[in-house]
Amino acid sequence: MMNKINFAGIEGKVLQVSPHGNYQVVELSDRITIVGTYSNKFHWPESTDESSGFTSFITYIGLKQQEFSRFRDWVIVNNGYFEGDDGTPRQSKRVRRFPLEIKVRGLLAESVVELIHGEIG
Repeated sequence: MMNKINFAGIEGKVLQVSPHGNYQVVELSDRITIVGTYSNKFHWPESTDESSGFTSFITYIGLKQQEFSRFRDWVIVNNGYFEGDDGTPRQSKRVRRFPLEIKVRGLLAESVVELIHGEIG
């Protein structure tokens, strides 16, 4: 049976846990997977979520090539950002149901919830 975790009111599936338990890979929806950390030893931007206990997390958004500009614009409007070439769509590693993904830093948990609920315009 797969472990579950609550993230900002959304029940996510834990796909992977690091050997020391420092981070977890959590699928929140078909399109959204996060990697959350408890100790933040990699110094990601602090964005806490009380329900999961994560001190910080990185968001992976699954997409098809033609969707890229819409999601890039949404990330920028919601104060997320890309480090290096993270904003360039790459072959999916974290988001299993989409061919491509982008890696987003700095989003608030509330913004991720909005994205999951389809409030992207």
